[in-house]
Amino acid sequence: MQPENKKPAALDTMTFPLHGARLIEASAGTGKTFTIAGLYLRLLLGHGNDGSQHRQPLTVDQILVVTFTEAATAELRDRIRARIHQARIAFARGESSDPVIQPLLQEVTDHRYATETLLQAERQMDEAAVYTIHGFCQRMLTQNAFESGARFNNEFVTDESRLKAQVAADFWRSQFYPLNLEMASEVRKLWATPSALLSDISRYLTGPAITMQGVEGSVDIAALHQANLDRIKTLKANWLAVSDDVVPCISQSDVNKRSYTKKSLPSWVEDITYWAQQETLDYGLPSALEKFSQSVLIEKTPKGEAPSMSVFAEIEVFLATPPELKTPLLAMAIHQCRTRLALAKEQKQWLSFDDLLTQLSAALDLESGDMLAEKIRTQFPVAMIDEFQDTDPLQYQIFSSVYLSHPECGWFMIGDPKQAIYGFRGADIFTYIQARNQVVDHYTLGTNWRSSERMVNSVNTLFDRADSPFLYDSDIPFYPVNASPKAGGRQWQKSGEAQPALQFWLQEAEAPLPKGDYQQHMAAATAQHIKMVLTESQTSDVVLADGDKQHPVVAGDIAVLVRTGSEGQLIKQALAERGIASVYLSNRDSVFSSPIAEDMLRLMQAIWYQDDERLLKGALASELFALPANELDGLNNDETCGSRLLANFAITDSCGN
Repeated sequence: MQPENKKPAALDTMTFPLHGARLIEASAGTGKTFTIAGLYLRLLLGHGNDGSQHRQPLTVDQILVVTFTEAATAELRDRIRARIHQARIAFARGESSDPVIQPLLQEVTDHRYATETLLQAERQMDEAAVYTIHGFCQRMLTQNAFESGARFNNEFVTDESRLKAQVAADFWRSQFYPLNLEMASEVRKLWATPSALLSDISRYLTGPAITMQGVEGSVDIAALHQANLDRIKTLKANWLAVSDDVVPCISQSDVNKRSYTKKSLPSWVEDITYWAQQETLDYGLPSALEKFSQSVLIEKTPKGEAPSMSVFAEIEVFLATPPELKTPLLAMAIHQCRTRLALAKEQKQWLSFDDLLTQLSAALDLESGDMLAEKIRTQFPVAMIDEFQDTDPLQYQIFSSVYLSHPECGWFMIGDPKQAIYGFRGADIFTYIQARNQVVDHYTLGTNWRSSERMVNSVNTLFDRADSPFLYDSDIPFYPVNASPKAGGRQWQKSGEAQPALQFWLQEAEAPLPKGDYQQHMAAATAQHIKMVLTESQTSDVVLADGDKQHPVVAGDIAVLVRTGSEGQLIKQALAERGIASVYLSNRDSVFSSPIAEDMLRLMQAIWYQDDERLLKGALASELFALPANELDGLNNDETCGSRLLANFAITDSCGN
């Protein structure tokens, strides 16, 4: 394991060892894709010395590059192709100023061989092993069907929501329909419908299996319910046995009498006593019960002797683990619905995205798993995992079982550990920490090539001031990065003076504002600030500078990041009120719920049912055509105008019918 807080070595693309398991920590803007492409070039050319080279030059179909989206896959493939082309031209000409290609020209002496190798690689880029994680798993299962035990004729499905809904409904009927009215009522308090249950368990029905500590995957609901009621009855009986002594015990103690007043204390005891005298039919508890937890009473006794009774300690234990049905029912629902879903997909011969990962991971755990892993290593002696911080436990298990114990191969994990805390794409922060601890050789990209010098310095200063910026300091520490040599010339200026790259706005108010008021106020302040910047830029007082180049700030230069869609709408509205047009780029509203979709439906219905004049008129009246009012009126009152407009919808076939 790497010593705690030891800073990773700075990565030099030209000397980086092209074998073994290595973790590359790359912050945003530090040239991650550029580095991947540079390592790719070295692997193609067999470059390296002093043990840094791979054991043999590789072809594009032997270098596995894995990322997490189709868009990222396409971008990586294009960037690698472009770098190969640039390097080929450089070797053909014998010169280059590129910081990676120029050293290659000096150290790979056979330029003719290099040119031919790179030309062949460029021609074969369509065969390059650049895949999404799911694409990689699908190929491995298909190509190694015997070793993996995969079927040959599985159908790949991208949406299994309907099958999940069916499975949840089947579970609901089999488990909850037989319950008596009293128990069914308790279940309905948790989930009103099978859909509500599915929303809680859907994400756990595929992917890595989960276990709930202390909870079984199968439970006798009736027995559990009765055991819960018995616990409540026992507490009630114990309370009633000493209820007359509770007020004197607390009143004569040193508990804070402002918290337990002469008026409140008897009222709380009376409420609990009344509850304890009632028949136990559900899990309802009086709110005052927590006032008599032993730990609460001790907390409310800053000095002197705290009140103490055995029932107070019993209440503390009871409230720490209150009787409930939800957790065991969730565990049972997840366990049984996972089994039902897997069986249903097996019968239909379906595979989903998550099934690809699950099946490949399971195949590697079989007796034939070593043979499968060896075939993968032979096919791909080097694997580079992009965006590694988004890796989940199954993905890490797959690649670690194939490459971790085989240093003759190359397994390079590239990602930003600080992003692992956000859990994008199902990422698990503890999986990243596990990888960081298992992989000894750590590297970092230490220069930010994207941001201005002022921004880089501001971020470094901000995080350096925090004692624990990411909580897991020994596993995910913050390391400052350097600005690029030209970053000092990138800045935004006002009246010729460089402005701070990072600012904080503090709300000036005597008391904290309600959340809604605060959001409204900050949206208005943000919009007003943007208006001021754009207004002043019209006189060239506010400009964006990049070295000797500069241009006035325009609306397209400004982005506002928000946490939620509602916050985005607030900003959009505030800008519109100030005459500034904007677009919400993260809009996830369904296109089918938009007004234009309704108009398109009217149009298609009008074309399909041409004999229905009412539908034709409805389509022509929509915003798609934006016909003036006099023409719309003519549809009903002017026969010539109406006939002309309606004739436009006539469709004839090839025979003129």
